[in-house]
Amino acid sequence: MKFKENKRYTIISIYVLIVFICCLLIYQTIFNWEETVDFLKKILRILTPFIAALFFAYFINPMMMWLENHVIAKIRIGKLKIQKPKLKRSLSILLSYVFIIGVIMLLLGFIVPELKKSLKDLVDILPDSLEEINIYFNQLMDSSISHSIPFDTETIYELINNNIANFDKIPDLLAGFVPDIISFTLTFASTVINILLAFIIAIYLLMSKESFISRSKKIIIATMKSTNAVNLIHVLKESNRIFSQFFIGKFLDSLIIGILCFIILIITRMPYPLLISSFVGITNIIPYFGPFVGGGIGFILVLIVDPVQALWFLVIILGIQQFDGNILGPKILGDSTGLSPFWVIFAILIGGKLFGFIGMFLGVPFFAVIKNLVDRHIDKTYTRKITQITEIKENV
Repeated sequence: MKFKENKRYTIISIYVLIVFICCLLIYQTIFNWEETVDFLKKILRILTPFIAALFFAYFINPMMMWLENHVIAKIRIGKLKIQKPKLKRSLSILLSYVFIIGVIMLLLGFIVPELKKSLKDLVDILPDSLEEINIYFNQLMDSSISHSIPFDTETIYELINNNIANFDKIPDLLAGFVPDIISFTLTFASTVINILLAFIIAIYLLMSKESFISRSKKIIIATMKSTNAVNLIHVLKESNRIFSQFFIGKFLDSLIIGILCFIILIITRMPYPLLISSFVGITNIIPYFGPFVGGGIGFILVLIVDPVQALWFLVIILGIQQFDGNILGPKILGDSTGLSPFWVIFAILIGGKLFGFIGMFLGVPFFAVIKNLVDRHIDKTYTRKITQITEIKENV
């Protein structure tokens, strides 16, 4: 007896199988949540070098393309230009890596020792500064409300000295720290290896960038309807534009603000100019909240040295942030995200709550992509309904 194939029942069977598998996965995920989380953590740990490589390649790509099109393309060997695409790409990647490694070495060679010196000086003057701040505030309060702030530094010093004096407990404390030290060492070694692997994998990704993009487009077009495929490719291009403009613009903006802050602090002879400028530049990466965090840290550091200078520092940092928010930031970033201040703050809070510092930084462009998708859907639906309403009115 010959078996006759029925396409309709075959498709129904496939759908039933897919639904069953999805239900099974949902059941396993919900009722074995801890095991699912452990499994996802293991997968994430294995994929860490590849995920990091994607980030590295994404950040290096603009520099690589600029070098390839504006530097390598103009290099001549004798009377001949470099024409081979692979050679041009290899040289542009090499120059990009040399530049990045050079910047890292510059930071390690010049900035890090200066930061260490600033921190050492800060620790050295901290006891005397606390006493001076205590006297200053006591005098301030005496002149206004005739009583002083209850800030007993002698008690604090006595507690510290009593704890340090317990030398008998030091061996036990050190023994307790041994597992933590071993764990930290292993984690640090694993991180270094992952970073090295990520840099190597990023080279292959950059070398085959066009091939990966072409293959991805083929997969999208082959597995989706034509209209959906075109829409998805357009959304991916728009998302890439939002992320790249935000990342490059924000890093450039933060670098300029950090350098500007350093120059002004040097001119005004503020303490720890490099240390404070580094905090201001790094925290400025986070929109809206970042400047307040960096300025707050700087204010505390200056306050320890000189309370009067700390007030002037507040004036300086507010002036810098006004310049950044009203002139420099809009000039560099433009309207790269298309988000209003309300949605920017919303994205930062949600991203920070879910993923910490990285979430605060990535939350804005990620939310901008979601907003872009929602706006496209709303505009498309609105246009279709307006057309339908117009046709109904014409027929009536």
